Amino acid sequence: MDISTIIWIGISVVIAIILFVLIKGWVIIYNKFVYWRTRADRKFADIDVVMQQRIDMLPALAQIVKKYDIHEYKALKDVIEARSRWTKDASLGEKIKSVQEIDNSFLRIQAVFERYPKLKADALHQSILGHGNISRIESKLREFRLEYNRVAQQYNERVQRFPRNIVAQIHGFKKLEYLTMGNKINQGSQEEYKPKELLND
Repeated sequence: MDISTIIWIGISVVIAIILFVLIKGWVIIYNKFVYWRTRADRKFADIDVVMQQRIDMLPALAQIVKKYDIHEYKALKDVIEARSRWTKDASLGEKIKSVQEIDNSFLRIQAVFERYPKLKADALHQSILGHGNISRIESKLREFRLEYNRVAQQYNERVQRFPRNIVAQIHGFKKLEYLTMGNKINQGSQEEYKPKELLND
C-alpha cells in the first residue's frame, strides 16, 4: 500500500468522523427543540383546561345580564362569541393570541356585575363565581402562565442562538409568543377595576 493510498484513507476516516460528529450534533439539537416545544405544549395544556372553565362561564354570566334586562347585554356579544373562537383544533400560537381576548371579555362581563349589585346577588352568579371559584381560577392562571413563559423563554433562547438557530430555521422551529395576560384580573387587585371605563373601551 503506497503512501498516497494511506493518506486518502486517513482523510476519508477524518471526514467520516467529522460527518458523524456533525450529524450526531444536529440530531441532538433537533431532539432538544422537540423536547422544549413539547414541554411548552404541555404547559399550555394546563392553561387550556382553566381557560375552558372560564369560557364555559361566559354564556351563563351573559344570560344573567340578559335576564335582568340590563342594556349592556348587547355590548357582551363579543363575550359570548369568545367561546366559539377557542377550539381544540387551533394551533398553540392561535390560542396564545386568543387568551388575551377571552380574558378581556371575562373582565368586561365582571365589570357589568360590579356596576349592578342585583346581578352579583343572583343565585346563578353566586354558584358560578362564589365560594372563591374566581380566585382559584385566577390563581391557577397566574401559576400556569408563569410556568409556560419560563419554558417558552428557554425554547426561544435556543431558537435564536448560533448554531442552534440554523437547525431551527431549517426545521421550522419558530419563537413562541409569551403569554402576557396583562389585565388586572390576572395581575393585580380587583379594587383597581373601573367598570365604566372598561365597558366604554
